[in-house]
Amino acid sequence: MSEAAAIAIPPSRRVLLLVPLLLSTTLGMINQTNVVVALPHMQGTFSATREQIAWVLTSYLVTVTILTASTGWIGARFGRKQVYMAALVGFGVTSALCANAPTLETEVLFRLLQGVAAGPIFPVTQSILLDVYPKDRHGEALGLWGVSITIGPVLGPILGGVITEEYGWPWIFYFNVPLAALCLFLVVLWVPETPKAPGRRFDVTGFFAMAVMITAFQLALNRGQTLDWFDSTEIVVATALAAFALYVLAVHTATAKHSFLDPKLFTDRSFALGLLFIVVWAMMVNGPIVLLSLRLQSVDGLPVDAVGYLMAPRGLGGVASMSVVGYMVRRFNPKLIAAFGFSLIAVAGWMMQSWPPQADRADVALSGFILGFGISQAYVSLTVMAMATIAPSQRPDAVSLYSLVANIGMGTGVAVAVFMLSQFMPSHHESMAANVSVFNELFRGHLLPHSWNFGSAKGLMAVNEQVNLQAATQAFNDTFRLITIVAAAALPFVFFLARPTRTAR
Repeated sequence: MSEAAAIAIPPSRRVLLLVPLLLSTTLGMINQTNVVVALPHMQGTFSATREQIAWVLTSYLVTVTILTASTGWIGARFGRKQVYMAALVGFGVTSALCANAPTLETEVLFRLLQGVAAGPIFPVTQSILLDVYPKDRHGEALGLWGVSITIGPVLGPILGGVITEEYGWPWIFYFNVPLAALCLFLVVLWVPETPKAPGRRFDVTGFFAMAVMITAFQLALNRGQTLDWFDSTEIVVATALAAFALYVLAVHTATAKHSFLDPKLFTDRSFALGLLFIVVWAMMVNGPIVLLSLRLQSVDGLPVDAVGYLMAPRGLGGVASMSVVGYMVRRFNPKLIAAFGFSLIAVAGWMMQSWPPQADRADVALSGFILGFGISQAYVSLTVMAMATIAPSQRPDAVSLYSLVANIGMGTGVAVAVFMLSQFMPSHHESMAANVSVFNELFRGHLLPHSWNFGSAKGLMAVNEQVNLQAATQAFNDTFRLITIVAAAALPFVFFLARPTRTAR
């Protein structure tokens, strides 16, 4: 039996397995976002600039993505359970090191190593679930696993904010240590062993090309907004390097005898389409989180903790969706469920694009719940269809590649969202400011606030503040509207994916 073949275990043991699998995945996802709210505090501790402290986030994301794609080979070479245990040990140790870093340079190094440890967790846990559940229950398994990747990014800023305010930023890393130790103990007890493939060769050229491509692309995404994108030589060089590395990787994968990525995966139509869809899906996972956080703080003027609580319904929507989507996938055509999920995402985007400067809190919560529900529905159904025609022996590599593309899509979604916001905001400000004049009849009415006095500097400042507020509101609304457009555009193409068979393996 191959490494990826079905693993027969009692149903009761499957339930026990869920504890370490879901908890470790949630921890990895939390650590992608919990640092965001702690960065200003870390900036003060290390006396760093905003650009310098951003490397604390960038280093983790880059190494997580690289190791995610490498997990297929690492698991086959050393054994999946051993890789999982090593990842948990490394994650706990590097978390403690991050909490005690004496300088910014060591903090960035430890975060980089923490990403190395966290990277294998996502594909390994997903592969284990797909192996221990029968094929006709993959929707249920992915629904359970999806709770982690849905609620993790939402819990991250909330936990990060509360822990940082109450105990200080080092405790967002100490928080990981006992939970990683608990996961390790449960993995030793309950995760089954899998055969190794020690003869599988490592493709140095393919791995190096992929690592360069991911690193350069991630740096361009994370620093593009700060450096004004292609007006910066650094961004131009990083983008060109990423494109060249991608070319080398593609040519090498197609021609090499033993390539890092299995070229047969790309000949599977449903899996190849699934990769495209998961990029679209991933762009709508973290992008709205960043936008909503910025919007509620800058436009609505809410504190960080209030923002976190208002974003919580998105996670609740994801959990509610995951609790039923496994049942739905087993009984209905997954194509219809994917279409339903993208429809809900479009509805949520449509609700968000009409908010006034002080958005109704109930509308914020409801749209977040709908968005979380739709994202989870789309993810599970898309993944079930993408993996429907993948042979069990190819599954570890397929899951690793699928997770890699999803990670890249999440980073791209944030970059695109922030970029579009930066483009919309000055455009709206310019068009609104052009109409602010004493010659405009609307600004000579007696109903205008008395503070809007064009004859004084204070009055002009008050008017400008209002123009800034309205321009920001419209810019956020335009960016949210893109969610509706992208989700609606993806709907028709869902039906090109393959529907999985009903028979068990």
